[in-house]
Amino acid sequence: KDDTWVAMSAVCTHLGCTVQFQPDQDRIYCACHGGVYDMKTGVNVSGPPPKPLKLFKTAVNEEAVVVSRG
Repeated sequence: KDDTWVAMSAVCTHLGCTVQFQPDQDRIYCACHGGVYDMKTGVNVSGPPPKPLKLFKTAVNEEAVVVSRG
């Protein structure tokens, strides 16, 4: 919504399930055990996840969005 780009792992830090972005609820959600993460920071907000999602470095230019381990 604010034209910023964020890239993070799609692997839940609880038991390794795949998380889903839910833009209508402004969150990242893990259906396995109800874990919720902040969509901008990857911080674990509620549920059993013990730590945030891993963030990646993003760079946006006129031609591409580049995601790398950082």
